[in-house]
Amino acid sequence: MCSAGSKINTKFPEIGPTTNHLYCPKLKQKIPVEEFKVPDGIYSIPEIVFNALDLETIEKTMLKVIEGIINIDGLIKISTGNYGGKLGKYKIYLRELGLKESYFS
Repeated sequence: MCSAGSKINTKFPEIGPTTNHLYCPKLKQKIPVEEFKVPDGIYSIPEIVFNALDLETIEKTMLKVIEGIINIDGLIKISTGNYGGKLGKYKIYLRELGLKESYFS
């Protein structure tokens, strides 16, 4: 679990992805308003990173995690991102995981 989404383009490749500052609520005052991507009232955008030996394991794990957190008070949205394949060769679409349609409002 990461406190903010990863940024794939970094000046420090030896440390891997860095914080995607445009989506980090704590940096709101340090980023020009027109560039900042976090809506008002959002205080946290945690990123859950999944790693596994095969795609089926990741899909099953994602489904279980989402089912476990979907009713948490304050949860506004769940989304996925792969940034054009730069975070891995697979794209996993939430609607194709077998989630109940009621999870999508």
